[in-house]
Amino acid sequence: MLQERTTAPHPRPLTPAPARTVIGIDFGGTKTEIALAGPDGAVLRRRRLDTLAERGPDQILARAAETVRALAAEAEADLGAPVAAHAAVAPGVIQPDRILLTPNLPGWERLALADRLAGELDVPAVAVANDVRAGALAELRFGALRGVDPGMYVSLGTGIAAALTVGGRVLAGARHAAGEIGYMNPGDAPADAVALGRAPLEELVAGKGLSERALARLGVPLTATELFAGAEPAAKELAAETLTVLARALANLSVFVDPARIVLGGGMMASAATLLPALTRLVGQATPFPPELRTARFLKDASLHGALALALDSLDPLGTDVAAAPFTALRLEAIR
Repeated sequence: MLQERTTAPHPRPLTPAPARTVIGIDFGGTKTEIALAGPDGAVLRRRRLDTLAERGPDQILARAAETVRALAAEAEADLGAPVAAHAAVAPGVIQPDRILLTPNLPGWERLALADRLAGELDVPAVAVANDVRAGALAELRFGALRGVDPGMYVSLGTGIAAALTVGGRVLAGARHAAGEIGYMNPGDAPADAVALGRAPLEELVAGKGLSERALARLGVPLTATELFAGAEPAAKELAAETLTVLARALANLSVFVDPARIVLGGGMMASAATLLPALTRLVGQATPFPPELRTARFLKDASLHGALALALDSLDPLGTDVAAAPFTALRLEAIR
């Protein structure tokens, strides 16, 4: 992610630039993962911490910073490749001075994540991003959206969210809230459902909502994987309803955007053998120009790879660092 140049570009060095590494941090409600990667995005070292979200942000920020410093020391001592950039991702709508819609991380709603991490790590800047848009960036740089324009990434997990990629960038939105499709109204929710604190589409098609619906209808709280593998007529009926609602949402997005490909990631894609053919058929029937549907490359750690991609994007391709604006600082423009 580079700022526009205002001076002539640097001449290319006559000798190869020294090896560099980057560090990405993926903050989650349950776990926080930190990785060291080379210039090709390949993970060299990886660490996992318990987030302990109920204890607030200060303790995990401090522990993450300690882990980052240890990884940086290993990069220097063992690999001879200093860390050149850092990036972090987290759930929610990440704005410069706060994070909205992140109930699994209490206390983070008042956190200026980029500034706080830069201070913890004693570095000039840390690029930050929403975890799902970071997942889209990982697929765009290294995965199933590479060379696709425009493309769409949809994360199907406990919740549901999407990201649009155009011209090699991930769309942020005016308030950094692009892709919060869980709040879409599938047609049968009250017009004021969001004002009442609901996420209508997410309630119907995401993992948590599916489990609750299965409990209400079938008497057991099935996971999405169990539901889509179920042979009981009632389970098959609920699965079919879910796929129809999800396909309708994807079709509506496709009619507006006309993506070349939609990449599906997240935990629910453990049922890809069931989901992908059904969604391909249903979306194909509902759109005049159906996109290709494909399973994501990164199903379990897309946001971590997205953090690494974001860190790499913040580096000058000619070998010098730039003071790249944080992911959250961009308004009304796409995120590279």
